[in-house]
Amino acid sequence: MMSWWNGRDSQESGAWLAELNDAGTGVESETKIWAGNAKICAIHNVGGERRLFLGTEPADVLISDDMGKTWRGTDSFAAITHREKWTFPAKPNLPHTMSIDFGAQAGDNAADSPVVMAGIEVGGALAMSSDGLWENRLGKQRDSGAFELCHDVHQLRPDPFSPERWFAICGATQSKSSQLPDSSGGLFRSTDSGRSWTRIFDGGPGMRQSATIGTGKGYTVGMALNPKRQDELIVCAGDKPPGIGSHVYLSRKGGEEMLDITENVKQCKSIDSGGHTAVPYFIDSGTLLAFDNGQVAINSGDSTKPEWNLLCQLPGAVLSLCVDARTPSSVFH
Repeated sequence: MMSWWNGRDSQESGAWLAELNDAGTGVESETKIWAGNAKICAIHNVGGERRLFLGTEPADVLISDDMGKTWRGTDSFAAITHREKWTFPAKPNLPHTMSIDFGAQAGDNAADSPVVMAGIEVGGALAMSSDGLWENRLGKQRDSGAFELCHDVHQLRPDPFSPERWFAICGATQSKSSQLPDSSGGLFRSTDSGRSWTRIFDGGPGMRQSATIGTGKGYTVGMALNPKRQDELIVCAGDKPPGIGSHVYLSRKGGEEMLDITENVKQCKSIDSGGHTAVPYFIDSGTLLAFDNGQVAINSGDSTKPEWNLLCQLPGAVLSLCVDARTPSSVFH
């Protein structure tokens, strides 16, 4: 999935399927498989077959069983409670699907029928089980009208060691700019697949976001969970929306304790952490951070120590990182 420059005077949004050449060193051809504003995509094996999932604006998740030749699920969120209240602060005020991932399904055929997880900005957390129906996973509703989980969901991920434990990264909602109740953002954790949530990190120091929401708190945008080390995760936050400023936090206790490692990254003189939140990711050889200036940094040792090095310099801002057979880590500014 990509936003494609047509070589003339505009960008053409949509989803493309790229075929590599035999050597794997370049693209042999690209085929447009969906026309529209595509935000995120994921490929997952379901019952031994590849299934393509596409997150869009306006918010939806489209599904293809033939790698984009045909699609199903258009307007699949229409029946969700409070769908008419979903929004986005900037014009055209359209909510969008920011993340797609896959959680655990109870029963003997769990691997063949995963729970599809979708994070919506600004709409909330959703789950689709084997019956094909979507449902809210915002937790319990408080007396104020707000739910345990903020509606402004940037990332929704399962714990790779305990798939019923979910983590969510959220911004903040303000009733004056939407029909949704006031709710603060940060890092949230669920131990029951999103049926209840606990806020475990407020986003760290930041700038004043509004008179009532997130005052003095960071604006959390990016998150990555380490598939090789249980309970290790990274959160990337800005000073204010839409992720302006770059702060990096690491936890090895499932988010219970967050260590600010921002200065450790900055101590590498060859790294400029840019003006926006970084994209975090874990790979076999270490921890990655990718920045809006095209730099990708790696720490092959202890991420809590200033052992970061410049891995490569790319020609443009990095918004997503992914390796084979894993969902991507993405940020949007």
